[in-house]
Amino acid sequence: MRKILIFICVVVYAVAIFCQSFIDLFLTNSYFGRRVVTERGVNNKSRIELVYRWPDDKIVQVLSPLILIWAKHSGSFIMGEPNNFRISPLEILDLEDLFIRQLKQVGISKTEKINGKYKVVVDSPSGLFTAIINDKGYPEKIIRVFQGITTELVYEEVQPLSQKFDEVASKYNIRPSETTINFPNEIKEILQTVSWYTVSRLKIGEEQVILIMANHKSGTILKVVYSSKEVNVNTEQNEKMLQCNGQGYYIYIITQDDNVLKEIKQLLEK
Repeated sequence: MRKILIFICVVVYAVAIFCQSFIDLFLTNSYFGRRVVTERGVNNKSRIELVYRWPDDKIVQVLSPLILIWAKHSGSFIMGEPNNFRISPLEILDLEDLFIRQLKQVGISKTEKINGKYKVVVDSPSGLFTAIINDKGYPEKIIRVFQGITTELVYEEVQPLSQKFDEVASKYNIRPSETTINFPNEIKEILQTVSWYTVSRLKIGEEQVILIMANHKSGTILKVVYSSKEVNVNTEQNEKMLQCNGQGYYIYIITQDDNVLKEIKQLLEK
């Protein structure tokens, strides 16, 4: 019996060591890929992207439904359209970034090896993440289930990336010295109430605006639209909206939670 227990312990230890090496390979890989992002819940959404990823840097080109490019480099975040980029004062995180952050903060909840691939589960306050990673350390699928919404990131094609960040950035005319988007203090105050957020651009009518999708610390989804002009922001069923106008800008805060909206209103009135 003792020999059997020792054997089991050795096997478990060996699997743990190999698993850690496998995760390290995933975290340190550089790759180029095409991927599809889908969101299923109250509303269904999808987009197609090209992604260039290095261990600490990333460039993402959204191909559909709108043209958008964003990048992170040396701790800075850049976003916009070709020849019209700005440095964002806020983090820009995709599902892969969120998975990696929770992987490092919370750790792995469960790992399985299935047909030569690894299924990695991370159960965190930011959602239940499940990732499928192949034997080369490249991601094939990342899924997050959170607040009744399932977001799925499927990599259709992934290949090694030998080009450096600067080489790919020059292809898109991305320059680290781009002008920063200066968000007003109201948005910075709002972001103090959330646990994570992502930033993107979209058009409402003819006006290009900034959309911040955030997870309030209560667990409620929060949307913030920032525009230099007044725009007609549509809300979904059960959503409420609070509008805040400044000198030369407009902020629209949208959520389904009355208490969250009340909290933000009190925060902005201070």
